Amino acid sequence: MSNTLLSRVTWAMTATVALFVGLMAVLAFSIMYEQEDELADQLVQIEMHRLIERIEAGEFDTTRQPLEIGPRIEAWLAGSAADAAMPAPLRGLAAGPHEIEIGDRVLHAIVANSSAGQLTLVFDATDNEERVRRFGLIMLLLWIVCLAAGYWLARATAGIVVGRLHAIAERIAEWDPDASIPTLQRAAHKDEAGRLLEAFNRMQDRVDRSIAREREFAANLSHEIRTPLAALRTDIEMISLDERLAPEQQRRFERMAQALDEVSATIAAARALSRPRAALKREAFDLGALIEEVCATLAARAAAAGLHIVNAVAAGHFLHADRYALQIVLRNLIGNAIDHAAPARLGIRLEGEALILADDGPGIAAAELPFVFERFHHGRLVDQAGTAEVTDADHGLGLAIARRVCEQQGWLIRVTSATSAAQHGTRFELLFDENST
Repeated sequence: MSNTLLSRVTWAMTATVALFVGLMAVLAFSIMYEQEDELADQLVQIEMHRLIERIEAGEFDTTRQPLEIGPRIEAWLAGSAADAAMPAPLRGLAAGPHEIEIGDRVLHAIVANSSAGQLTLVFDATDNEERVRRFGLIMLLLWIVCLAAGYWLARATAGIVVGRLHAIAERIAEWDPDASIPTLQRAAHKDEAGRLLEAFNRMQDRVDRSIAREREFAANLSHEIRTPLAALRTDIEMISLDERLAPEQQRRFERMAQALDEVSATIAAARALSRPRAALKREAFDLGALIEEVCATLAARAAAAGLHIVNAVAAGHFLHADRYALQIVLRNLIGNAIDHAAPARLGIRLEGEALILADDGPGIAAAELPFVFERFHHGRLVDQAGTAEVTDADHGLGLAIARRVCEQQGWLIRVTSATSAAQHGTRFELLFDENST
């Protein structure tokens, strides 16, 4: 059973109907049962009174027993020769009314004294009890019918009562800020649904404005910073070509160039993440060549960390996707291996339609695997040997950005890892959407 407002209202109304009709049915059956007993007791009392009057008047031959009084009514006179014909459960009863069950039969009896002796009068109420049972079954069937009808009526009523709220809830659930869907139609009535509709429209307007400001800021930031960064990168490259520089100075300029590349990549990633889905650009490109390009930009970092990258994706394998988005994903996955798997070997290959990046580093603990794509998560991101200290660099966004880009593109990214001595390493699997291959 779903837990929607519509279902809750439906079942609440159905339960109310079921409880009310059930109580009425039980009450009717109880009244019927009590009335049957009272009528049977009144009948035997009246017949006993008449029998005593007729015996006193000499209208009955008391030697013939049982005394035939009427349909389903018999009487016995105690102490007579035919006393043995009286059923055993009726013998020795005290004066007054009694209800006795003999097998399937239900008897209402009364014992009274007359001038001829003690009289026992019995009325066979089996048929009456059967009618009461049939009445109980009818009440049960009526309750079931009312329950079904009540559910149908409750469903229809709930649809009228909360139908608008249900439609608004479905619309809100389907709302996607990236889809540029217009706001809901303004409410014509100021009821609960109307107020909810207005509140959602106000919230949607604020979110849309916030997203627009975020995208504008990212675009402006990217535009304003890229040019100075490019100039700095060019100047650093030109200075590093000076043969008079000492080796230490040369390495320092190389680190500066790498830092600029990281800043440029971060800004580019932020710009890409801020784009709506409609702005995503698909093109055909050589996957092997793109991987080589990304590896080349990270070659210095990888060599310094001791990560040996082996690209087994041959040139000529074309992919139809957002080239820049894949570049961001690859850069972050390889960068993660440089930071947290090295010294190790990283192999990049295709398995079917999946792109695999697998290293033989220390691996990720099983308890940490569900969280590796979380922002700023650093659990395994510290060397498994336990010798590295947790620093601000451990709180990265790389894998979180990679997953976000994949979600934006409709790709699937998965990770598996092992940490045992016999088998260790981490494997990232990137599955492209069907339109990319």
